[in-house]
Amino acid sequence: MAEATENNPPQETATEESAQIDVTVEDAGVCKKKLVITVPRDRIDAKFDERFTELEREAQVPGFRPGHAPRRLVEKRFRRSVAEEVRVALVSEAFEKAVEQKKLDVIGEPDLDPEKIELPDEGEMRFSVELEVRPEFELPDHEGILVDVERPEVTDKQVEDAIERLRESHGSLEPLTKNQKAKEGDAVTADLTIEVGDERIVDGEEAWLAVAPGTVAGIPLENLPDILKGVKAGDTREEAITISEKAEREDLRGKEARISIAAKEIRRPKPADDETILRRTEHETLDDLKEDLRRRLQNQSESVYRERQEEAVRGWLLEKAPFELPEELAKRFADRILVRHLMDLRYRGVPADEVEKRMEEFRNAASERAARDLKLTFILDRIAKEEKVEVTDAEVDARVRFIAAQYGRRDDRLREEMAQRGTLDSLRSQIREDKVMRLLLDKAHIKGEEAEEQMSVATREKAEEDTDEKAAEEAPADEELETT
Repeated sequence: MAEATENNPPQETATEESAQIDVTVEDAGVCKKKLVITVPRDRIDAKFDERFTELEREAQVPGFRPGHAPRRLVEKRFRRSVAEEVRVALVSEAFEKAVEQKKLDVIGEPDLDPEKIELPDEGEMRFSVELEVRPEFELPDHEGILVDVERPEVTDKQVEDAIERLRESHGSLEPLTKNQKAKEGDAVTADLTIEVGDERIVDGEEAWLAVAPGTVAGIPLENLPDILKGVKAGDTREEAITISEKAEREDLRGKEARISIAAKEIRRPKPADDETILRRTEHETLDDLKEDLRRRLQNQSESVYRERQEEAVRGWLLEKAPFELPEELAKRFADRILVRHLMDLRYRGVPADEVEKRMEEFRNAASERAARDLKLTFILDRIAKEEKVEVTDAEVDARVRFIAAQYGRRDDRLREEMAQRGTLDSLRSQIREDKVMRLLLDKAHIKGEEAEEQMSVATREKAEEDTDEKAAEEAPADEELETT
């Protein structure tokens, strides 16, 4: 176990605020230190003297006007309460000085309970505290990181597929003749009932049903296409089903039910013609529309390309800078991720028993993500300090305005809320990490692009826009690294 002791020079006067303390530092685990702190008696006496001197001027002692009671009576009357104040003040003061003396980069809250520390009537006060510190590691040379990732290409087929999606989205539903049968993708207007035993849990008139897997009244109907395919207006279909374990009502899960569908009308999607989509998208010609779609698809592909580059840099950093994390910090971080994931599963209606079955899987995934995210945070922070990357208030304000616009909020109110929640510092850290990542990519060797500018101006602007959108999505979250 490594140990370091500091012998302090004699102090000139016992009443100096800067009176020295003795600190011993020991390793107590991964990124964990144990401090043994000794406060000399003269500092304790000086602290008592300071407080009693204050009380002499303001204390009310029976038989004396305020400020005129003898010192010995003031000390006798207030000794217990002053001792409590002195103990708390000295513990806090000594801890801060110990961290400063040993130049410790503390993370999170120390394992320190002042109530368990005794203030002796004679002699020095000694106490110990365990705390987590920022991990130490050798930062790799990050100049010219080799990035070899595939650049997505926009094909003619992708453009044609985009045109087809526009035709479908701007199309209409045309009614079929009485003898035409429904097929996948059609829409059926029908009277619908679902019964479980004697209980009718669904009773809908002229319900709209797509010939596709869907959900009715919280009941997943994966086999709905099988029931509806081939039905004609006027037909009635009845089917025995087993209600899914994913149904919203727990009391219905796994039960046998009977579904009855009386079809009234069948409608089939009819894609919009070129004239319609040109009018609705405000384009003169189909070639103009295709060129616009190609440009949009190219922007999307550049965003994907940028993310692949960033992920390659992240992987390189993690590989080249291995180190162990503070255990308690990693656990806290993983717990936050797990709680959020479980809340998301609950919101999506995943049954509690299914979540319980996979809890170990979710917990392991949260731990892995927490470890990865924390390591990247430490590495990028070190690079930011080395490269002197800073974030201005104007940059934070600009990001807040962007987020506010995304949510239709007033930026001043959003900023106030973020300040109250403590997420402005998290946002500043995120902007700083984004700037570091751009710096690393600027200096990287992008395979296949050595002979040309590595990223076009348009690509950079799109990357920054995507970064802002990501920040807008993550702004309500507070997974920042806590430091003291």
